Amino acid sequence: MWSRPLTSVLVTGGAGFIGSRLVRSLSAAGHPVRVLDDLTTGRPESVAFVPGATLVRGSVLDVDAVAEAARGTDLVLHLAGVEGMQHAAQQAELAYEVGSRGTANVLAHTGDTPVVLVSSSAVYGFSDSTAELREEGEVDRSVPLAYDGGSPGAATGKWEMERLGREAARFRPVLTVRPFNVVGTGQRSHCGTVVATFFRQAVSGEPLTIHGDGSQHRCFTDIDQFTRRLLDLMDTEVAWRTGLNVFNIGSRRETTINNLARQVLAATRSTAGFVHVPYESVFPGRTDVTRRMPCLDRLASVIGETEWLSAREIVREMARVRWVEALTRTR
Repeated sequence: MWSRPLTSVLVTGGAGFIGSRLVRSLSAAGHPVRVLDDLTTGRPESVAFVPGATLVRGSVLDVDAVAEAARGTDLVLHLAGVEGMQHAAQQAELAYEVGSRGTANVLAHTGDTPVVLVSSSAVYGFSDSTAELREEGEVDRSVPLAYDGGSPGAATGKWEMERLGREAARFRPVLTVRPFNVVGTGQRSHCGTVVATFFRQAVSGEPLTIHGDGSQHRCFTDIDQFTRRLLDLMDTEVAWRTGLNVFNIGSRRETTINNLARQVLAATRSTAGFVHVPYESVFPGRTDVTRRMPCLDRLASVIGETEWLSAREIVREMARVRWVEALTRTR
């Protein structure tokens, strides 16, 4: 799908962490890219020097901005959302609106153009901690709603995105993906993302702040591997087939948050240690997920197996890049 000649690709949220990586990959393949981003958390410099990329500053909630950005495009990657768990919790209503009404706007103004909807593993809510999370069957709305604390927020907004995608798939190609904890080089801590926040604290000599007791299990996914696997999926015709067009993308290599903190401290040679704070003090009225692991059988059946990097390997690469950047600045 994406490897054929394209007039223009629209990437909503394209100045963000994942979006900007996709923009660079699409540009490298020779495609003109139009980025729609309100720059609330996205950075204009992340796409400013990408050949063939044009930035339209605006929100997916702004119908006129969507119409302008969508004009003449023949592939859409919809990633716009409130970035970071803390931001999403603090702006729950906005996060829901972006996921629901924002998606409706994008679908309404892009005709029958193929569209990739980047959802979230949060739609699985408080899933059984012993089970792999599978794409088969529709998740009931009550599941992400409970995860959001009983009022519609980011997870429920992503559920609405998927619902709208199922309806749209009756008359246009739709591919929906659920990323699992995508992290890596270039990620910033301002949104409260755990790995980037740990790095900021470690290099500043601050104790790393762990929400809860740190026993939570997570599968962290390298940004570059995620990008490549998504592009591979987009280029596989069967992935767009209705009934098979929802995919988990992510690593199955688990670590605890406590272990992650130790890995960041070791990689940055920090002696600051870490502290635990009650989860409730950061996310009032909400409960954390103890474990979240994707089933990747469907993904592997379409694009083959992936040797995912471990959290330790990702952390070491992030530390290496930071060291090189610091060395470059001192020259």
